[in-house]
Amino acid sequence: MSTQEDIQEKKKRISVWIVDDNKSFCVVLSEALNRSNSITCDRYFHSSRQAIEFLETNNHPPQVILLDIKMPGTKGVDAIESIKRIAPSTNIIMLTSYDFDTDIRTSLKRGASGYLLKSSQPMDIIRAIQTVQKGGTPLDPMITQRMTDAFIAENPESDAYNLSAREREVIRWISQGMNSAEVAQQLSITYNTVETHIKNIFHKLNVSNRHAMVAKAIKERLI
Repeated sequence: MSTQEDIQEKKKRISVWIVDDNKSFCVVLSEALNRSNSITCDRYFHSSRQAIEFLETNNHPPQVILLDIKMPGTKGVDAIESIKRIAPSTNIIMLTSYDFDTDIRTSLKRGASGYLLKSSQPMDIIRAIQTVQKGGTPLDPMITQRMTDAFIAENPESDAYNLSAREREVIRWISQGMNSAEVAQQLSITYNTVETHIKNIFHKLNVSNRHAMVAKAIKERLI
């Protein structure tokens, strides 16, 4: 393949940055991502401050940032709003070492698009990156279950939002990282029907995007 073809091929890939203070983790994960045929990861940073400073002077922000939720200095959860201000179209997937992390809720509220365990297999991380670029919300099932269990224990059951059983199903599948087309296939309904359900859910929950929808549904014990 010629150099020009290499450049064109690279442009077709999803651009990803990693922000994590564990240098070995960054190297291993970036190598795994670059071995895929759909992702290119040519930058990683060991602090949120470094990543934000580079974003401020770079005209080509990545499509996805994998952001460690807890780091020395500015924690990942506290860097989300700055990143979204500089690069609003960049999707942020939080990485955590714990299957229940109280900062996850805050991350979603501040604009993160999903969360994964750092122990996830490279292929799971690759799929999550692909999912978020298709408009989905990649959420680690183990973390989602732990959060749901905790909220069930903390919050009384509420039907104040008047969600239908099908609307709850839609939220539940989206919380597992599915996009609208995949939800439609799972529920044997049309894509347009799924989009209508989502529009109605947004109205009932008073939210404007899928990430906020999932975060509120989990918080309010709606799924």
